Amino acid sequence: MKRYRCISVTARGIFCLLLTFLLIKTADVPIQTAAQGRPLPILMYHGILKDPARGGDYVISPQLLESDLAFLKSRGYTSLLPSELYEAVTKGEDLPPKPVMITFDDGFLNNLTYGLPLLEKYDMKATVAVVGSYSERFSDTPDPNPAYAHLSWDDITELTQSGRVEIANHSYDMHKKEGRKGTRRKFGEDEADYYAALVQDVGKTQSLLEQHCGIVPTAFAYPYGSISRESVAVLQEMGFNVLFTCSEKVNMINGEVDQLLSLGRFNRPKGISTERFMKRLGIN
Repeated sequence: MKRYRCISVTARGIFCLLLTFLLIKTADVPIQTAAQGRPLPILMYHGILKDPARGGDYVISPQLLESDLAFLKSRGYTSLLPSELYEAVTKGEDLPPKPVMITFDDGFLNNLTYGLPLLEKYDMKATVAVVGSYSERFSDTPDPNPAYAHLSWDDITELTQSGRVEIANHSYDMHKKEGRKGTRRKFGEDEADYYAALVQDVGKTQSLLEQHCGIVPTAFAYPYGSISRESVAVLQEMGFNVLFTCSEKVNMINGEVDQLLSLGRFNRPKGISTERFMKRLGIN
């Protein structure tokens, strides 16, 4: 029969044991390095208007956009397009030392009017996510007012031919909250019905862009960031390899292609200085 010797443990001894345990566990946690992932902050813009009264969570002034782009340029950041990101990851190539992505949702005409000249001025590239039904309407009935209009097919072609913009799909008619919020599966909806609805809607924008602009996007931006468990597989099957969410997180790119299917972005509102906003993204 084994005998066990009792050990008298003081409070100081318990503290030392706990400290030793924590140090051992901490040693197993690696320090974040570029080898484990390069930070990729993504900025999400919407409308750009000169009228300060129209500013808000989803509308900023051209001056504020210029301030942001100048800040990124002065800090040595390199803007990437979705296709460039995907190619680098799949080929195992290194990203630039300071990569960043600039995105515009909803396909407003003012992205062309005010955004493109600033991208050219600061040597930046951006992704513009268009809603098919909006572009179709303003192509069929032109009304080129940057205060409210959306990009027509000709406008989209002009953006892509600039070499500074890549077009992403933002659905055809799912940019709404009634009935179904964005591309999210409705409560009680049959999986087959959801599949058909998503393919039909998103596929319509793909077809229209190919027909009128000669492009087939491989990036998709979820309207309102609404995602369902089945969404990713359906969109992958349709040929999308980069998916933009609205989750505010800095992405750590480490060579895993699956990371590109849930990229986080930070919405850019008015009323926050460039320095303060960029600090949220780890850009300084």
